[in-house]
Parts: sequence; C-alpha cells; structure tokens
Amino acid sequence: MTVTKTQTETPMLRQYREIKAQCEEAILFFRLGDFYEMFMNDAKVASKELEITLTGRGKDESRIPMCGIPYHAAESYILRLVSKGYKVAVCEQTEDASLTKGLTKREIVRIITPGTVIEQGALDAKENNYLVAVNTIPKTEKLGISFVDITTGEFKIMTVENKDDLTSQLERLNTKEVLISSEIELELNTQILISNTPMLDQKRAEEELLKHFKIKSLTAYGIDEFKKATPSAWSIIDYLLKTQKHQIPQITKISPYQTNTRLSMDRTTIRNLELTESLHNNNKSGTLFWILDQTKTAMGARYLKQLLKAPFYKNSIIENRLDAVENLLNDLLSREEIREILKDVYDLERLVSRIVYGLNNPKDCIALKESLQSLADLSTVLSQLSGQILEEHSQFFSQYQAPKSPYQKIINLIEKSIIPEPPAIIRDGNIINPGYSEELDRLLLSFKNIKDWIGALEETEKNRTGIKSLKVRFNKVFGYYIEIPNSQNSAVPDNYIRKQTLTNAERYITPELKEKETVLLNGEEKQKALETEIYQDIVKEIATYIPALQELAKVIADIDCLQSLATVSQKNHYTRPTFKDSDQQVLNIENGRHPVLEKNSDLHYIPNDINMSTDNNSFILITGPNMAGKSTLMRQVALTIVMAQCGCFVPASKLELSLVDKLFTRIGALDNLYSGQSTFMVEMLETATILHNATENSLIILDEIGRGTATFDGMSIAGSVTDYIHSKIKARTLFATHYHELTCLEKSLSGLSNFNMQIQETNDQIVFTYKLMPGTADKSYGIHVAEMAGLPYEVIKKAGKLLAGFELEGSNYLHLKHNSQQLKLF
Repeated sequence: MTVTKTQTETPMLRQYREIKAQCEEAILFFRLGDFYEMFMNDAKVASKELEITLTGRGKDESRIPMCGIPYHAAESYILRLVSKGYKVAVCEQTEDASLTKGLTKREIVRIITPGTVIEQGALDAKENNYLVAVNTIPKTEKLGISFVDITTGEFKIMTVENKDDLTSQLERLNTKEVLISSEIELELNTQILISNTPMLDQKRAEEELLKHFKIKSLTAYGIDEFKKATPSAWSIIDYLLKTQKHQIPQITKISPYQTNTRLSMDRTTIRNLELTESLHNNNKSGTLFWILDQTKTAMGARYLKQLLKAPFYKNSIIENRLDAVENLLNDLLSREEIREILKDVYDLERLVSRIVYGLNNPKDCIALKESLQSLADLSTVLSQLSGQILEEHSQFFSQYQAPKSPYQKIINLIEKSIIPEPPAIIRDGNIINPGYSEELDRLLLSFKNIKDWIGALEETEKNRTGIKSLKVRFNKVFGYYIEIPNSQNSAVPDNYIRKQTLTNAERYITPELKEKETVLLNGEEKQKALETEIYQDIVKEIATYIPALQELAKVIADIDCLQSLATVSQKNHYTRPTFKDSDQQVLNIENGRHPVLEKNSDLHYIPNDINMSTDNNSFILITGPNMAGKSTLMRQVALTIVMAQCGCFVPASKLELSLVDKLFTRIGALDNLYSGQSTFMVEMLETATILHNATENSLIILDEIGRGTATFDGMSIAGSVTDYIHSKIKARTLFATHYHELTCLEKSLSGLSNFNMQIQETNDQIVFTYKLMPGTADKSYGIHVAEMAGLPYEVIKKAGKLLAGFELEGSNYLHLKHNSQQLKLF
C-alpha cells in the first residue's frame, strides 16, 4: 500500500507516511505512547483480522481509518497476524518523549514475518520454523536453495534439479516463508508466504557471504559443490539483517545439505504416508512421528521429525545408528538414566537464540544454566555404552565438566551474575547478584538508608500520630504515600499534605517523604539502566559460546532421538533390520505389522509377509475388494522401510532390505481446483513424476491408476505403466488395482506376480481376513461393500441384477436393455 499525502496531513501523519514507505508490504505498528496505532489500509486489514474496533480521524472524504492495541499486549496480536501470513513492522519511539521538543523520533526496530518469528508463543517446540530462499542457476533448470531456522541457528544450502524437486523440499521443510527472484514463477497451494526479492549474481553473493562470516573462503564450510546456490544464501542473510534490524549472532555458519546420502521422498509421498501430519486433521495423532516420538527434549523431537522426512541412504550410517539403538535397547538402566537427565534440559537452541536476540528475558539465562548443570552426569552414563556413535558422544562429554570447558564457563558466568529467580523482563530490575558489579553495589548502597527509612516510616508515624490504622504504600502512578481512614482525619498532623481523596480514606505525603522518594526513584532508574547494561554485557559473553552451545544441542538431539527409537523398539517388540547388497533388490518382510494401526485397541491387525527381489516378485500386483486392506498393507511396507532407513527397529519378525534410494506413493487424488486440475489430471501428474524420477533402487507404491477416466482408457494406461516400470525402470513395486484384466500380465512379465487380499464368502456374506495371498481375486465384491455401507436394499438388489447382466453380455448390456425397453430399474 502506498500512503499518499493529504491536504490535512499533520506532522505525525507525515512521519507515519515516511516510515510506512520503508515497509510497504508490512502492517505497521506505530507506537504512540502506550498504544500501537495502525492507519489507513493497515487499520482496515488489522481490525478485520484481529477483530478489533475500526475507528477514524477527520470527516467525510478526509477521514483516516485507525485502530490500535495496548503496547503491553502487542505480542499476541502480532503473532496472530503473522500466523495468518502477514508481515508486521514494529515502529518504536527511539527517544524519550519527555526530553524532546517537537515530534518524537520513531524508527522501525523489527519486521516480523512467518519465517523470522522467534517468540516462544508462536512456535511449536517440536517443529522447525524455516525461511527458504530460491535462486535460478543460469542455462539449466536447476535451482539453488538455502534455508534457515533463526530460532535454532540452522543454515543450509543445496541445489535441486527442477521445480518439482523444489516443491518437495518446501513440503519436507514445512516452509513458512520463501524468498524468490522475480523470474521464478512458483504456485503453491499452501500457507507459505512468498516474497519476491532481488538476487545477486553468484560472484557478488559469495563476496558478501565472506564479508558477513569474516572468512577467506567458503571451502571451509564444505559447500563448494553448491556455490551456484550462494545467491539464495546471501538473500537470506540480507533479508534477516533488514527485517531484524540487528546482527544475527546465532547464524554462525552455513552447511551443505547432502541429498545423495538421504532417502528421497516427494511431497506427495510424505503426505500420503502421514509421516508427521495426519491427512485428516493435520495434527500429530495417528502419524508415524506420533508412534516413534518418545523424545524428552524439543531438540530431539525436531531432529526425529527431520529424520522421518529424509531417512538415510547409506549402509554405514544406518548400521552405526542401529548399533546405538540396539545398545540402548538392551541397557534399560542406562537408557532410563539418559531419559531422566534429558527431561530437565530446556530447548538449548531456541534458548540461546532468544538470549542473543535481545528479547531480554533473564529467566532464559537461568534455564540455560540449569540445562547445562543437568547434563553433568551424562558422561558417566554414556561411558557405560558401546557402539561408534555413543562412544563419540561419550568422548564429547568427557571434557564437559573441565573448568575451562565453554559449558562450565557459561554456568559460572550465570551463577555469579544473575539471581536464581529473576523477573521475566529486564526493566523490572533486581536481576544482578550482589558482588558481581562493584559499581552497582555502590549505587545500591547509596540509597539503602533511604529504603530503610521508608521501610520504617509506617511504624514511626503510627507511634508519632497514634493512628494505628495508618499505612505507608507505593504505586506506580502516585509513588509513595501515607493512607489514613476518614474516621481518623482529626488526628492527621499539620505537616501532612493531601495527595488523593478516596471514598473511605485520604492519601498524604510529607515534604521529607517526597524528597526521599525523588532520590530513591532516580536511584532506581539508574539501577535499572546499569543492570540492563550489565545484562547486555553478560549476553555478549554468552554469545561468544554460541558455536559450542549449538554443537552441544546437536549432540543432545541425536542422543535423544536414539534413545527414543530404542524405547519405542523395546516397548513395541520391534526387530533389527538387516541390509543386503543393492544389486539383489531384496525386500523381505516376515510377519510385518502396521506401526500405527497396531496401536488401535479396536483393531485386530493381521501380520503379513512380503518377498521381493530381482529374481522373485519384483513387481507385485494386488487385487481384492475395497476395505480388504490393500492400501493399508502397502503403506505398512513403506513405513517399515522409512523406519529401517532412519536407523530404527521395525514392526516385523524379520526384515531384509536392499536400500531404497527413492520412495514414491500414488494413493488417491483430490481435485486441485486452485490450479484448475481434475482428479484424473492430478493422478496422471503424480504418475508422471514417478516414471521420470524412479530408479531400479526405488520403491513404488501405486494404489489404482486410470480409475478417473473411461474403463478402457484407464485400463490401457494402467497396463502400459505396469509394463514400463517392470521392464524399463525395474523398481520394486506394489500395485493395487481393481482392473482384474491386468493379472494376465503375469504370463508375459517375468518379475510380476499376482497377489490378492483374501476374502472368505459364506451365504452371500463376506469376511475380510486382511491376509495377502498368492493368486488373483475372483471379483471385486463392490456390491457387498456397498451393502455394508448402507445403500438402500432396492439399489443393492438391482445392482446385483445389472452385474449379472454385465458379466453375461459385457459392456453393451445397458444399451441392449435400453433398446428392448427393459431398462426400468425400480
């Protein structure tokens, strides 16, 4: 919105217009005394979104819309706007209005956006808050991506092959805001805020990053292979500096994000498998994360969630992690000791970011100290465990309690400087320990006698005046005063000066009390200013230890994630998977169970076996009716692979697996009206993605293809896709279909095998056994399922007759009946 000058513009509105021009895309919170005011279009938007009264100034055409909120309640209002995808610019008075002649100076002190919010109340402790930037790579379809979580300090860089890969990465990261250059056209049917931003060329971007990090070469960060993505990296740094209006000390480095050591899943797969969010209500219940999350820290939970969206694709990494999980599983005492220690650890990453970010909450420093103190015994516990990862973590903690370790230095600093139970905000004062600052101690001593005098005044005046109900009190409006009930007015001394009249009492001051109050209040202001200065120095010292604290947070997150997987594996009787060479393409599951559904006490889940390899059943075609469990079984297989490649034990009596490089699912489809795409078009787009990107090391899950078009069209597409995957891609594939005609492909495609979900039929009643068996289903039982769903009896009866006719006459049955005038259905 462009704010235009009006004929009736006042100096205040002129100042507003000039500041608003600096943040056209944001809603401006303009500080006026004890309120933040919004004007013009900002006021219209904010009043609607925040459900507050829209007022105005002026008359008729010159009337200016306005709305406002109290400054002390601003955070909740700001976060509500940010959660709806708005940017909010906070404009503060940057000089003391009482000491200023004319208009008070005001400046934007911060712009809060969905990707830069750091306030605790706006964040899910178990979820990262990512800001992503994207740049084009000249003469290719490739894109550079950088992403940052300013609440944790994580900052990474990568490249992707195309826009499809980009959207998958945005989905995996659960991106809140994305910065793109103007030449990138990006349509996202999500809540992601898209901000257009200019991008530097690669050379300039590298130069700016070197200056920012104060280093000579980006090689030190190991990102040489991703240098073409540096324009996106610098755009993030530049955006943060411009929106946050100060340095970002928690962003200490940039790291490469390697996709070649990760199992790749596109956004459709992540969503279909309900790894971290339910398809039905977007919450955690009923997801794989819900089952596996026995973490004790927010850091561990976030790492587990990241891992589920990007499991490992490297045998050595997975085996090392399985060793750690097995050792923790078998050592119950050590595992429980670790859990007891971790439950007292606050969110170190976000604590540190809030502390150095200037949010000025001394309680965060105490939480940091207590967290570091609670970790003291972790070294002893870890030393009892074996395995490469746990031994490395044990080695890390072996020097934890050394006097010169950064963690002990932080503990000692906070212990000496900040009182054990400080107020929540600096301006309340009384946060610095006595003895830490000689200057502060001298200041406090200088008005101690005054405090003592005021503290004794009530008793002194009671004895002098004989008024036993006399009280000495203080409030922020009237300062110190003496309160006397009206019934004792006749005994009030002559030197009392009336200050305020109440219904049942009078309030007084004395010249001596006023004098001492002035000295004391001035001294307290000096105390608060000095304590603030001392606290900022403490924060600066803590900031020098940010890299060490971030390293500690990563180690804690890993330990917590491993113990969580071990706890769940032991509790749910999971089995350690074994891995085979990639050329064998093995997927052998014995008595496999669905990790989520088996936790539903209302269900009796039936274990199933899957046997796939290059020599046997590389493509399994599954037939059977709806509700028989085809989709559930296929999801179960996919979830089992995700768990195994995360380094977790699995819900089966045995799993042998050749690593999967990419996991694809095509399960159902909804109309994408936003993009003008029908259900069938969405289905075909998803199928195309699979066919273009799958490799022989991939696993493909297909739940129906071609059902959104005419029968013969759909069957033809499904048959051709089957042949292409089997003969050209050669990926392990599970394909559930109602096209029974496809089962004849078993005769011509050597790696394809027919299986079905077994049904027991007795007296026209069917029973689902949920058991996968070799062979084909003899029919789809659709009418039986319709009857179970409660369709009217007449509909079911006539459908049975029509089915018999179709089976006898084929697809011309309705045409023949219509021509012979025998089509009357009811």
